[in-house]
Amino acid sequence: MKYLILINSNPAVVDMFAGMTEDERRAQFQIYWDVENDLEESGELVDSTAIDEATQRAVRRGDDGVVVTDVPPPTTGSVVTGYYLVDVDDEARAVEIAARFPEAVVDGGIRVARALTQEDFDAIGM
Repeated sequence: MKYLILINSNPAVVDMFAGMTEDERRAQFQIYWDVENDLEESGELVDSTAIDEATQRAVRRGDDGVVVTDVPPPTTGSVVTGYYLVDVDDEARAVEIAARFPEAVVDGGIRVARALTQEDFDAIGM
């Protein structure tokens, strides 16, 4: 099963990293590379990327056309700053992986969701 692990930044995450020394921050960022290497070795990694929070935009199409607005910065809101798409045996494994990330110690820092397939949509007649 494929699961999407979303890494979010929000005020709690910003505060967590701000309270660290440079060496502590480096050690926390090394976790991302370690997880990625472990997932590559196990064959569970499908894809991963970091997402630039400064360039995120909200797009809405309405009667007056397309409206593009800035996404609130993580100091005031929540933004996705990265993801890992993994192919694992079950949700428990996805949660185990997600719990390794630094953001897992704060509310809203990590989310896990099963990625739906065409088979899932076929099963409900879509």
